Amino acid sequence: MGPDDATLGVVLDTTAAPAEVVVDGERLVVIGYVWEPATELVCLDGAGAVWSCSPDRRGRMPMNSSVDALRRFLDLFGAFFAAADDPPPATYTAAQLAEKLAAFRRGEITPAAGGPDRRSARVERLRTSLREVDGGAVEAGWWALVLEQVDDGIL
Repeated sequence: MGPDDATLGVVLDTTAAPAEVVVDGERLVVIGYVWEPATELVCLDGAGAVWSCSPDRRGRMPMNSSVDALRRFLDLFGAFFAAADDPPPATYTAAQLAEKLAAFRRGEITPAAGGPDRRSARVERLRTSLREVDGGAVEAGWWALVLEQVDDGIL
């Protein structure tokens, strides 16, 4: 699986990066990367906690308390993204679109009313599920940044 197929670009792969790195004086085992190994490494410490590490080994940010929790988070986010409320974009030929525009101008088509905001409820369910798996990871670190982007509608 490559980064384009991976949820949030997180690829668990021990062959694409160095086997170990030292960050903040601690030896970490590299278990993957985010988007590409030169961008961000996913590492495991001696206690089994998962960290996001810069490739220059100058800093790290907590991700999850375990690899199992990381995998579960990725599964939950994958399901969240797959269940998006937005319908796929419609595709029309130029002639079809011209006809729709003409019908709209004649008053035969009225714009659809906006639907209820289901995204907020989905985001809250996601947060609840994530807290059940690894509550500390939701409040601070790597996942807190991801969830901020979800809240802002970027993701």
